[in-house]
Amino acid sequence: MSTNGLSVPPPKYHWVVDHPRPMQLFALFLSALLIRLMWVPTWSRLAFEGHEGLYLNAFQGQSVGPSTAAFPALTILYGGLGKVTQDPRALVVFSGIIGSLGVIGLAVWVSRELNPRVGLWAGALACLLPEHAAWSTSAYNVILPNTLLIWAMALGGRWAVIGTALAGMIRVETVFLAPFAGWRGLIGGLMGVGAAIWSGVEFPQVVGGSAAFDVNLPMLRFIGPPVLLLGLMGARGPRGLRILGMVVWVHVVGASFEDYGARHALLGGMLMLGLIANARWTWVPTLAALGLAISTMSLRDQWHAPDDGSVALEAEGLGSPPADCVEVTEEPVIPGQQLPSHIRFARGDLAGQCVIWGEEFWHRGWSSRGLMDRAIRMRTLYRMEPAGALVPGSGAPVRLFYRLESRW
Repeated sequence: MSTNGLSVPPPKYHWVVDHPRPMQLFALFLSALLIRLMWVPTWSRLAFEGHEGLYLNAFQGQSVGPSTAAFPALTILYGGLGKVTQDPRALVVFSGIIGSLGVIGLAVWVSRELNPRVGLWAGALACLLPEHAAWSTSAYNVILPNTLLIWAMALGGRWAVIGTALAGMIRVETVFLAPFAGWRGLIGGLMGVGAAIWSGVEFPQVVGGSAAFDVNLPMLRFIGPPVLLLGLMGARGPRGLRILGMVVWVHVVGASFEDYGARHALLGGMLMLGLIANARWTWVPTLAALGLAISTMSLRDQWHAPDDGSVALEAEGLGSPPADCVEVTEEPVIPGQQLPSHIRFARGDLAGQCVIWGEEFWHRGWSSRGLMDRAIRMRTLYRMEPAGALVPGSGAPVRLFYRLESRW
């Protein structure tokens, strides 16, 4: 290149031109996959618990009736996978691949919304997001609809209709987030929900249920680790503020469910990564990456964690809880449940001067049952004082009881 007869060297190659390059996206995919299949899981502890067991049944060729926990679209998919192999680890490998594709989708979407450098930073952070890594090891209907939503947002057009429709067929509440992919996304989401209802999916919890905003609005922790608050530094400009509004909406939608957990807020956490990457200073995403890496290392120990004796140790010396105490469960309100839900206590709809809740070892480990999320909610909503313990013996877990007092 020459200017006025002077030789000017060509500009140095920039690591991003106008979009993430294929090799950069492939590197993100491999990084995410290694974390989800080699770092997080301890394969000897793999278990398909709670509703996730229904999808294992479908994979093994067993009949699974339609329900809120076993959507036909996903049971059919897993049934087909089961014809290829009967090794249940294939379900985790499948979810790990889907989750890693979601990481790439986030990088592509953020690149379009903000710029490619920010998009690649967002993808790198998504590799380390512990909630996303954890749900990428589960067969439950979380990571697949999340990835479909992200790619619907990233590709737009007819793909927005297809992506949100498939997501709605697998998890109907995604219809509330489908508009993130535009009006086509909303149409697709409605089509997906209609198909799910037509296939026989039932929603018994809707009958007599109620929105749980009064209980769950304080549960910002479900969006992700506290380090994600750094994303507020990237909420600048019209697009940054719009993404922040999307995060708020994800939380509001999730908070409407009595059993709100990180699985409902997962898309909000990923959007926060885009805001972190959008901060003016490079140290912001760098610090976030360090915090997320530490959280993901902790996740490895929590993943389907066995009883380490910590609850029993804390229960030493405690007798039985007071006889006049009313025990509540951390579950939502369920017709016919043996113990009243803590939600009744939170709303002042429970008689008794002493209310207790019992914790066992699985409340401190991650599984698709979401018990750790429920324990986080209990500690956020209530002040707790040890009030007794149940030591059943015969290998059964120790139950440590806490007396509850409302914080709010």
